[in-house]
Amino acid sequence: MKSLFYVLLLSLLGVSLAGCTTVVLSDTQLPMSSSNRCAGPAGVSVRYHTLTIAIGERPHTGYGIELVGQQQQDGHYQLMFRETLPQPGMNYAQMLVSPCLQVVLPQHWRSVQVTNKDSGQQWQLTPADDSGLSQPLNPPNNKQRP
Repeated sequence: MKSLFYVLLLSLLGVSLAGCTTVVLSDTQLPMSSSNRCAGPAGVSVRYHTLTIAIGERPHTGYGIELVGQQQQDGHYQLMFRETLPQPGMNYAQMLVSPCLQVVLPQHWRSVQVTNKDSGQQWQLTPADDSGLSQPLNPPNNKQRP
């Protein structure tokens, strides 16, 4: 048991062992949620450190979106998603849905690259693209009354 602990510790530190494959375990699993009712347009956007991946309007609840991979190194994130399709032979509620996935980025993220696994399309975002943080604040109304 003690030797297993040391092997895990060495692999976490990135020390390669002869005859062993080094697996770097990431303790970073970003908080996320999915919804069938996204208000935004199709695409990838970030607002107040929350990344939204939206696939647009679909005809019924059989469609969705899932994160299939994520990596992080020094504040640079790579996320991969795919659209989930209806299963043949299943009945779904016939209503318009707008599936999306929202991922909460940490306070000091540097960049995020988002890839659509199916199409290969990629988006590259930085904190400068955060529309919630880049909006100018309305100056307070300091007019004095006569």
